[in-house]
Amino acid sequence: MVSQFNFDRSEKGSILYILPLFLAHWRKILLALLTMVLDAALAVMRPWPLKVVIDRVLSHKPSRVPLIHTWLDNAPFTKMQILYGSCAAVLLIAVITGLTAYCYTRLLGNVGQRFVFELRRDLFAHMQRLSLRFHDTQKTGDLTNRLTSDIQSIQDFIVTGIITFGSNTLLLVSMALLMFWLNWRFALATLSVAPLMFWIVYRNKRLIKRANRKARASTGLLASLAQETLASIRIVQGLAQEDQLDERFHVQSESGLHALLESVRYQARIASVVDFLSAIGLTMVMWYGAKSVLDGRLTTGDVIIFFAYVNGFYSPMKAISRSANTFTKASIAAERIVEVLRHRSEVRDGKRARRAPQFKGAIEFRDVSFEYEPGVIVLSHINLRIAPGQKLAIVGATGAGKSTLVSLVPRFYDPGAGAVLMDGEDIRNYSLRSLREQISLVLQDSLLLSGTIRDNIAFGRTDASDEEICAAAATANADEFIRRLPQGYDTTVGERGITLSGGQKQRIAIARAVLRNTPVLILDEPTSGLDANAERTVMNALEHAAAGRTTLVIAHRLSTVRLADRIIVLDGARIVEEGSHEELLARKGRYAHLHQLQVSPYKSPVLITSGESRELQ
Repeated sequence: MVSQFNFDRSEKGSILYILPLFLAHWRKILLALLTMVLDAALAVMRPWPLKVVIDRVLSHKPSRVPLIHTWLDNAPFTKMQILYGSCAAVLLIAVITGLTAYCYTRLLGNVGQRFVFELRRDLFAHMQRLSLRFHDTQKTGDLTNRLTSDIQSIQDFIVTGIITFGSNTLLLVSMALLMFWLNWRFALATLSVAPLMFWIVYRNKRLIKRANRKARASTGLLASLAQETLASIRIVQGLAQEDQLDERFHVQSESGLHALLESVRYQARIASVVDFLSAIGLTMVMWYGAKSVLDGRLTTGDVIIFFAYVNGFYSPMKAISRSANTFTKASIAAERIVEVLRHRSEVRDGKRARRAPQFKGAIEFRDVSFEYEPGVIVLSHINLRIAPGQKLAIVGATGAGKSTLVSLVPRFYDPGAGAVLMDGEDIRNYSLRSLREQISLVLQDSLLLSGTIRDNIAFGRTDASDEEICAAAATANADEFIRRLPQGYDTTVGERGITLSGGQKQRIAIARAVLRNTPVLILDEPTSGLDANAERTVMNALEHAAAGRTTLVIAHRLSTVRLADRIIVLDGARIVEEGSHEELLARKGRYAHLHQLQVSPYKSPVLITSGESRELQ
């Protein structure tokens, strides 16, 4: 899995990592912040018209309205004029706060949508360019989960969480300032429970985050299990293992359920405690306020203001506490996304990498060694030269390093020691893109994308004309069967080409390689799993595709080596034999033994040394 690190330290680091992408929209963010401040300033003034009515109209006392109290108290307004003015002020505040709320909600909504669009785009592009060593250790479902639900959590926080947190925080600050301006003793008494409330919210936020982190990790594993199961549904149903996978899915789901229930428990705890503490605050207002009015230290309007603020003070606190869950999910999602973004591909362009020239196709492995893990040697001191246009077959037992050897040519991996050269130049001196543009692949598992056959053939060269696509298909012996399909080249194939036979998929993959017209062709056991007729058709197509190209053929089935001008045998991480088919048979060594096993598996093998016999056994 992606390397795990200290999450307490990484939370700030994750936010800072993706913050520049968010701040790229600083103009809209600043405008949203200004409208949010204006909204909070007006919202905090909502109870003041009522105070003016109570103090000026009903009680004949000073209004003490901030900024305008001197003018208002000395103006020759009648009681009805003050009443109508107060009613108009209530409506005006409602209209303006409605407009400001619309502005910052729309602005932050736009920022949130664009931000997650850019983040998802960058994350997907980064995932595609990470080395195969990274993808070899990852679960596809978990990576997909980071692209979808994790980014959705960040979007939810920006669109709703920031608005809830920002507007309520500004409202709290504004109310606290006005409460202290009116009567600091009353404000201290009223807000005495606020520090305890903040501490409880903060403490439970950490517990919620821990529970949500467990749930998020469990969800990623659940997505991986579902993806693997559905991708292998034929073998699952064929072996009647639905119950086993039901149980695995249930166990994984239950793990996530426990974490989510734990999060719900903490959220419920916050809500109940906040409600109780807010009741204490209101009790303080009623007791202290009534006593102060009776003593003449406050007006009835002042108490109304305090009552409205305290009641309004704890409502934002509850809203902030509820938004803690949204923030927690977003911060965990940010950590998981940044884990991938921080991962650097082991195979990347060097500082002085340049665009590759047109290759002739001469390949050399110069003292190449490779290890997937320290101490586990896959290739050791490989020295090999392949002339332009030569066809080389690579033979060996499973795990001998055949696929690894050819994977070094397009730089899916870089050798731990030594170098791979193309036309005498280290391929690491070229940019990855320009190198791979001159290499075509036909793999054992011919991966086709959902779309038309035309799209799949042109996948490696999207600017190809219809004539070129048809010519490539004809070279790959695919044109005939494609034209027999209901929509011909416009026939849609299912996911991974499931609607086509193995031989048809291979011929489409060969057509794709032919269309690219590259000087180097890599064939990774292209006839594996095919019947005799399909294999014969595919082999004929491969002969046409390999003509004039430097070709590397991984051959598990030795029938494939008839394409080759030369054969090497890998064993024990080294090249143990090299030569033509006839030469290797005459030596009666490892190749001759493998050939005998495939040609006549029930007969005694050709003569080999006793040491080789023990190894093969």
